Amino acid sequence: MTNAGQPPSIEERLSRLETLFANVGETVLAQNDTIAAISANINAQSNTIDVLVANIQQLTENVNAVTNRVDILAIQAEQDRAQAAQDRQLAAIDRQSFQSEIQRIWEYLLRQGGNGSTPPA
Repeated sequence: MTNAGQPPSIEERLSRLETLFANVGETVLAQNDTIAAISANINAQSNTIDVLVANIQQLTENVNAVTNRVDILAIQAEQDRAQAAQDRQLAAIDRQSFQSEIQRIWEYLLRQGGNGSTPPA
C-alpha cells in the first residue's frame, strides 16, 4: 500500500513485477553460466580420472610383471643354492678321493725308497 493506505496502482504493480522478472532473469543467466562452468569442470575432472585409471592399470600390470620376475628369481636363487650345496658335497667327495689317491701314491713312493727301485727286504 502506498499513499494513505491506497493499494498500489496497476502501473506500480506492473513495474514491480517487471523488476522482479528482470532480477529473476539475471539470476537464471548467472546460474546458467555457473552450471556451464561446473559442467566443464566436471568434464575436465572426468578426463583426468580416465587418465588416472589408465595409469593405475598400467602400474598394476607393471607390479604384476615385477612380482612374476621376483618369483622367478626367487626360484632360480633356490635352485642355485641347491646346486651350490650339491657342488660343495661333490667337491668334498672329490677332495677325499684326491687325498686318498695322493696318500696311495706317497706310500708307493716310500716303498720304492725314493729312487724308483724297490727297497731291500
